[in-house]
Amino acid sequence: MDDGSACREAAREAAREAVRERRGRLCTRIAAGGITVNDILCAEDSTGFVGPGNADAYTVVLTRSGGYLRRIAGEEFFADAAGGYLTRPGDEHQVAHPAGPGDRSSEIRVGPELFADRFDGRPVSRRFTVTGATDVRHRALLAAARRGTDGFELADRLHQLLDGVAASAGHWRTDTGSRPATARAHARLVRDTCALLAGGAPALRLPLDELARGVGSSPHHLSRVFRAVTGTSLTHYRNELRIRAVLHALEEGEDSLRVLAHAHGFADQAHLTRLCRGHTGQLPSALRVLLSDRA
Repeated sequence: MDDGSACREAAREAAREAVRERRGRLCTRIAAGGITVNDILCAEDSTGFVGPGNADAYTVVLTRSGGYLRRIAGEEFFADAAGGYLTRPGDEHQVAHPAGPGDRSSEIRVGPELFADRFDGRPVSRRFTVTGATDVRHRALLAAARRGTDGFELADRLHQLLDGVAASAGHWRTDTGSRPATARAHARLVRDTCALLAGGAPALRLPLDELARGVGSSPHHLSRVFRAVTGTSLTHYRNELRIRAVLHALEEGEDSLRVLAHAHGFADQAHLTRLCRGHTGQLPSALRVLLSDRA
């Protein structure tokens, strides 16, 4: 790296650090229309479950980066940037961080009527996945709040986001085997795979055979079980995580699409552009502007 490149990289890192310092570990970002959005940066590093505690509100939690194990009302799952989970008051919950600390989430606290209107009557699983378009809507809402958008617009955007989450939320199956022991083994395999992929760019670069070996499975068995449990292929899921990692980096102040393409294992910037448009419906250059702290 020449001196000019080193200076540019140092400037980019300074900009990213400035963005990080403006955000707390638990900071209320939006309070509008009776809904509160908290930005959570988790520093807990225990690989085993911590708790239990009890939920004190109706919440919709959307994970933006990293990942962690959650146990809520007896259901255990891995939460990552592909979606989030729901809580109801009184839910007993625990959390563990096998992939390490530093995950980032948005906790949206809503009233019982709003929660019931959007989420009651849906599958009992607390964990859900959301589409790339809904993920972009979530991140764009936070960027608008950082830019100082007025409360009326933020409240309207919040309701649109919750509608989008309710409409696009997909729930993983729990009845993948005819025997309970088989179903539990399949769920555990998917959970361990998600935990490994949450390790970031190095894990997302692993070939299928190495990923399977890392969770004690064969490539064929892992591929078949992952699709059966999640309803999507490993390739699609991995690409979702890669695109969302790029979006998070844009939020954190990285502005070079070429650098992001290389860092996250895309063949080139054109490859990143194709996948980004396919998963979110938008070009990365447009998303860079949408997610910027600058108006």
